[in-house]
Amino acid sequence: MAGKHTHAQGHRFVHIEDEQGWNWQMTTTQRGNKSTITVGTTQVEMFAGGSGPALVFLHGAGGNAGWQPWHEELSKHYTVYLPSQPGFNGTERPAWVYTITDVAHFNRAMVQQLGLEQYILMGSSMGGWVAAEMAAMCHHNLQGLILVDAAGIKPDKGEIAEIFMVSAQTRLKQRFYDPSQMPNYERYTRALSPEEQVVEHANREMASRLCWRPYLHNPSLPYYLRQMPTPTLIVWGKQDAIVPVECGELFQQALPNATLKVIEHCGHSPAIEKPQEFLHVVTEFLSGLR
Repeated sequence: MAGKHTHAQGHRFVHIEDEQGWNWQMTTTQRGNKSTITVGTTQVEMFAGGSGPALVFLHGAGGNAGWQPWHEELSKHYTVYLPSQPGFNGTERPAWVYTITDVAHFNRAMVQQLGLEQYILMGSSMGGWVAAEMAAMCHHNLQGLILVDAAGIKPDKGEIAEIFMVSAQTRLKQRFYDPSQMPNYERYTRALSPEEQVVEHANREMASRLCWRPYLHNPSLPYYLRQMPTPTLIVWGKQDAIVPVECGELFQQALPNATLKVIEHCGHSPAIEKPQEFLHVVTEFLSGLR
């Protein structure tokens, strides 16, 4: 992006206004920069890093976990953007945002504000649902779509698990198939600080507002997607106990140009539970778009 950009050192805040009039506030988080951009009247919290073609990643119902190792890997060849979606983490909910469709419209305005003429869109879980809705609305500047264990389509045979009215321990068991294969599992089991508890509760409240009725799906979405020709990768953990792999098959059936890759011995979050396998299928797909 053009204009004056100063990278922060440590966690010192730097206020930036570039020549297009966007206001940025940046800190360093690993190698990703934390920033805020203005979309309409809403300040959007954003992590970004890397160089190359733009890739926008949309988080799931748990909120934005920040810059992760697999984002760092992708940022070697792509400019990766991780916005906190409206109502999550450091992004306020605009008064008009009530549904996933509203979030999709908001995110499209965000992409426009970022000045992305061509971009790749990736979403996980609830974020995959948002990404699919965005692609159905307008695919003309979309280079590729990646859906990771995405909500949004109701299974015919199985069911999407209850995630809002269960304990944190139950959600963990639902999310990961085999924690013993995760070297950093304690990160997900540690006690949250009071500040983290406030954010986690607010994220859950926003997710339930967006996803409760109908529960984690849009009955019309398969019909929207039939006219969406953009190359699409669908990635699924075979043992996903939240959104069954059947939903991945239904996404593949709905999308005219989609490939489904199923990762064995893996639950709802392949990027965390099977990072090497996840990055392999994603980078293989991305290399085909160049």
